[in-house]
Amino acid sequence: MKTNLKFLLIISIALYSACSPSHRLASLISNHPELTTTDTLLLKDTIAIPLAEADTALDFNSLYEPVFINQGRLEMEIQATHDTLYVKGKCKPDTIYRTRSIPVQKIKLVKPDRTDAIIARIPWLVAGLIAILVLGGMIYLRNRK
Repeated sequence: MKTNLKFLLIISIALYSACSPSHRLASLISNHPELTTTDTLLLKDTIAIPLAEADTALDFNSLYEPVFINQGRLEMEIQATHDTLYVKGKCKPDTIYRTRSIPVQKIKLVKPDRTDAIIARIPWLVAGLIAILVLGGMIYLRNRK
């Protein structure tokens, strides 16, 4: 009884692990790579860079006229009033648009035509004919005796 239980357990584990749909799909694709096609996904990504501002005050006696610094997105203003140095800075906001193409494998669905369906059934038809012939021969030999 224990050997039958062990045998059934081994058979059920083997059938469960061998017949999973993901395993069958993986083996099908490894045996027939022509069933997959490579497709590309285009991802459009937008990155917004917010406005950045900074203010500071320093003690400085020798600067009396305002100084402006502009470089790209950066704007700076430096001004001395009495014994204080005022520094104002801005970084203009910006938006970055990025498009990425990612290759992805897809499984293409190929519907077989009628001839492929008939060709796929030929082994079963031959096996059925052989079984009928063997059964008919056994009946003929039994009735002959």
